[in-house]
Amino acid sequence: MTNKRILYVIICLNSLITICGNTQHRPCSFLPRCRCRLEHHTNFVEVDCSHVQLKRSPSVPSYVIKLIMKHNLIDEIPNGIFSNNTILTELDLSDNRIHTLTEMSFKGLQNLLNLSLQNNDLSKGNISFGAKTFTHLKKLKYLNLKNNFVKHYQPDISQLVSLESLHIDFISNGIFFLSKQYSKLKNLAILDLSGSSGKCSLPILNNESFQFIPQVKHLDISTCKIQQIHKGTLTALKIMTFLDVSNNTCIKFEGFENITSDLKFSNINILKVSYLHKMADLTTVLKTSHIKGLHNTSLQNVYFDGNRIQTIEKNALTYLPKSLKLLSVRQNPFKFGYYLEDVLHLSNLETADISDLYRHKTNFYPEKCFFDSICTCKEDYVNEPSYMDQSRILSRYVKDKITTGDIPDIFSLIEIPIPTNLKHINYSSGSLVMDIPKLMFSRNKLESVDISNNILHSLIGPIFNLTSLKTLNVANNFCSNISNFFFSTDFKKLERLNFQNNLLGYVLPDDNEGKIFNNLKSVTDLVLSKNRIPNLPENIFKSQRNLQKLDLSDNILTDITFRVSNMTHLKELDLSGNRITIISDPFTLQLDSLARKQNFSVDLNDNLLECNCISIKFIKWMTTTNVRFKNIKKYKCMLWNRTIVALHNPMETYNVLKKHCASYENLELALGFGILLFLIIIVGAVVYRFRWKLRYLYYIVKVKYSSLHSETEEEYSYMYGAFVSYADEDRIFVHNTLLQKLEVENGIQLCLHKRNFLPGNDIATNIASAIHNSCKTLVIMSHNFLKSYWCMFEYNMARMENVYERRDENVVFLMFYEQMSPRDLPLNVLEMIQSKSYIEYPNDEYGDTVFWDQLVNALK
Repeated sequence: MTNKRILYVIICLNSLITICGNTQHRPCSFLPRCRCRLEHHTNFVEVDCSHVQLKRSPSVPSYVIKLIMKHNLIDEIPNGIFSNNTILTELDLSDNRIHTLTEMSFKGLQNLLNLSLQNNDLSKGNISFGAKTFTHLKKLKYLNLKNNFVKHYQPDISQLVSLESLHIDFISNGIFFLSKQYSKLKNLAILDLSGSSGKCSLPILNNESFQFIPQVKHLDISTCKIQQIHKGTLTALKIMTFLDVSNNTCIKFEGFENITSDLKFSNINILKVSYLHKMADLTTVLKTSHIKGLHNTSLQNVYFDGNRIQTIEKNALTYLPKSLKLLSVRQNPFKFGYYLEDVLHLSNLETADISDLYRHKTNFYPEKCFFDSICTCKEDYVNEPSYMDQSRILSRYVKDKITTGDIPDIFSLIEIPIPTNLKHINYSSGSLVMDIPKLMFSRNKLESVDISNNILHSLIGPIFNLTSLKTLNVANNFCSNISNFFFSTDFKKLERLNFQNNLLGYVLPDDNEGKIFNNLKSVTDLVLSKNRIPNLPENIFKSQRNLQKLDLSDNILTDITFRVSNMTHLKELDLSGNRITIISDPFTLQLDSLARKQNFSVDLNDNLLECNCISIKFIKWMTTTNVRFKNIKKYKCMLWNRTIVALHNPMETYNVLKKHCASYENLELALGFGILLFLIIIVGAVVYRFRWKLRYLYYIVKVKYSSLHSETEEEYSYMYGAFVSYADEDRIFVHNTLLQKLEVENGIQLCLHKRNFLPGNDIATNIASAIHNSCKTLVIMSHNFLKSYWCMFEYNMARMENVYERRDENVVFLMFYEQMSPRDLPLNVLEMIQSKSYIEYPNDEYGDTVFWDQLVNALK
């Protein structure tokens, strides 16, 4: 044996390396239309000759270990064709036209383990192959003869003493039974008679049907047109762990009861009893008698799909075994009722599939039953079904939801019962139309919940007691609203959240503070695709620091404004199928930050990307960033001339844009800068020219609109006779002499900033108000006055009042307190001196008397 193995190695090294390659299928030199692959670690060759129109079985080298010749035109196997293939372990001849097999057809295949003859033409019974056909297949473990026989025929396979798995047709016209030859197949563990992959007709089954195969553990008799199954049929199969009797629509639950009564003597682990009722049958009830026989079994998986079950008899579920881990009741028109409380007895149940309610597969050729009895809810109630009395309802359900006589709705429960160890529940396509209110679940270990493909318009909540939940699927629900408190703190372990194909574009853009997803701090995979989202606030994902994949594809986003820099673990961002034209600089900086931390990718496929002088910076960023662009070969963008071009090579596109935009860039910058400078100069000149007028108008408007009473100009009465504008250094003269002469002796009410300005107002407003509310303004001109900013401000405000408010009436009087040269005076003061009279304070006694008389006359 060692020498032979060395020979195989040498052959492969010298000739087959070029033929077979190392790991992938390559064309074979000895069979050009076939493909070869060198098997790892063994140096043997696998040959695939499927779909190459072979008309006869070819001769293959002895080092071939696996030969696949399915889907060809082979009609016979020549004698001795496999004589040299002593190490061949797998031979697939399915989907050919083989009609005859002889004693020498499989000579040399003493080590063959798997043989598939499915979908051929071995329909002539003993003429097609005889008892000695399989003589050489001493080690065969798997044999598939499906879709070969068209009438009742049991081929002699007693020679296959090592056979473990048999897939064969069986057509019987009456009572079915397997012949005694099967008792020689001591290793047979799997028997597949299913009509779903072949031809099967087993009208009647009784206690003799399987008496010679007590060794079988896996029995598939689904789609076998079973009309009756008697009690005792399965009692011989004591070590059976798998049974599939699905798609036998004449059995119904009466026949199923016979099955369960036999299974109590078996080691059954998996039971498939789906579609035992026709699609056109009336709805039915699952009764205690139907499943009572399963109570003490070790059953772990049960499939009750498509059985027209509307409700379940009271306490019936308590007879399902404690070992049950998976329960599938898909495509049943369930109505909520009292039996829901019984699910708590399924303490070890881990997976429940309640999806596709009210949906049934189409059956264009329904079975014709000898006894077409239909189990209906109205006729089959033994006990009063799932209705609760009013006292029980009031204690468990929300009172305002109850209508007398109705089956209570599970979603009006204060506490929804969930089996203690249930981890996965599928309620997709359950025809559920409602808004999700506040809900509390019983103590549970739920890890995944699928409520997709319903109509859940609004998620109000909050939802409590889902502390172990990791996956939630709410896709395809027409949901347009999620409250800020729907996801309570009990969602702390949620990792995968799918909201695909909803209408969240109506609510998410308004969540400026990120309250909706605030408690979902452990989410790693968030799908929000197909939600018609136009934009997202900056902080909507502020709590999703552990997010790894964010899917926002197929929305109507035009710009990216939300923040991703806080998502330090983000690896994939899908923005495909939106309306994005350009990615802004702040967002590209965030993407670069993520790319520096881990392998990060973004998908911008199928957007409205633009390639012009405005977006050139974005295109350049694509050429330099470490961000990986997913599906970049599909990227397209619109040029400045409205043509669409491929963007699979950003560098090439950038070079085109750089050349196009260079001739305009400098000119545009210069022109823009020139226009801006011109506007600044014009505006500056106008503002400077009318600076005092503008300031005056501002403050006078402010004063007028702050007044509670408005009066016409004719009716207006001034608060003061004169406002005195003076420098603080001249305050002694003003407070002692001026105040005495004008106010005390002559009754002219003066406004002095030290005395009459309102505290709390700003200085400029007080000045404008004092000038406006004074009949005259008296300026005490001195060198100190000219040095003071606020004195000159008062002077200019008084000038503006004189010009724009008093129509050039002489209301501003200059009194020179000191001798001043014209060279010391600014232009605006000289202008006033030339156009208006002024007065100088005298230094002699006679002049002093005349001065005060003239000043009093001027101010009065």
